[in-house]
Amino acid sequence: MDNLVEILLRYKLRNTEIRREILALFLETAYALSHQYIEKKLASKFDRVTLYRTLKAFEESGLVHRIANDKETIEYALCKDDCHVEHHKHSDNHAHFRCDSCHKTYCLDNVGIPDLHIPKGFSAKDFQLLVSGICDKCS
Repeated sequence: MDNLVEILLRYKLRNTEIRREILALFLETAYALSHQYIEKKLASKFDRVTLYRTLKAFEESGLVHRIANDKETIEYALCKDDCHVEHHKHSDNHAHFRCDSCHKTYCLDNVGIPDLHIPKGFSAKDFQLLVSGICDKCS
């Protein structure tokens, strides 16, 4: 519990029950979590809007980053310690892996994203690399 509170305070987030419970879910898993998964786990305690607002606050503070997957849903993963509200360093310096069998999405922290050279006149706002295949647990 103290660790959860310390993490929330480090990211300048209020210490509330829902924030502690969602953060605990992230810390228990080694893969990204969808809003639907979190909602399913905590629906009996918290409403959908509160869950959405909490994830938004986590993202804005630099605690989690979004992963757009190949199923047109958004998943969230914990950021590394060097992320903060001004810049999500974690989300733009590594690839993500989506398993075709178990459908879990993992951060590939040691797999960098190559330089992207876009045509003149284009302005890139975001770039993510999503690799799909079979994870080590399913192969």
